[in-house]
Amino acid sequence: MAEAKLSRCRIKNGKVEKLRSWYRELENRPSEVQETLKHENMLTETGFIKETEEGSYLYVYMESNDLEKMEKSGDKEKFDIDREHHEVLEECLTGGWERLETIGHLKNPER
Repeated sequence: MAEAKLSRCRIKNGKVEKLRSWYRELENRPSEVQETLKHENMLTETGFIKETEEGSYLYVYMESNDLEKMEKSGDKEKFDIDREHHEVLEECLTGGWERLETIGHLKNPER
C-alpha cells in the first residue's frame, strides 16, 4: 500500500532558478529518472517551489510502497543522476529538511 510524505527545505538566496533548471533537466532525462526511481522503490516524486517574503522553499512530495526503504535507497548514489541531484540540492538548499505531517493519503483504487 502506497505511503506518501511531503518535506520542505529553504532555498539559498539566488538559487531558485538553478533548482527550476535542474528539475527541467530531470524531465529531459526520463530513462535515467525512471531507472533511479525504480531503484529507490519510488512511485512519485514531485518538486514545488514556494516564494515568500521570508524566503523561498523547495517542497518535495514522495510516494512509495515503503518510505523507509525508499529513503535508504535514495541515500545511495547508484547512478550518476543521483550524485548530480545531491550536488544540486547541496548547492541550492540550506538548513535541514522539515517533514510535514501527513494527515491523510487517499488513493484511487484503479491506479
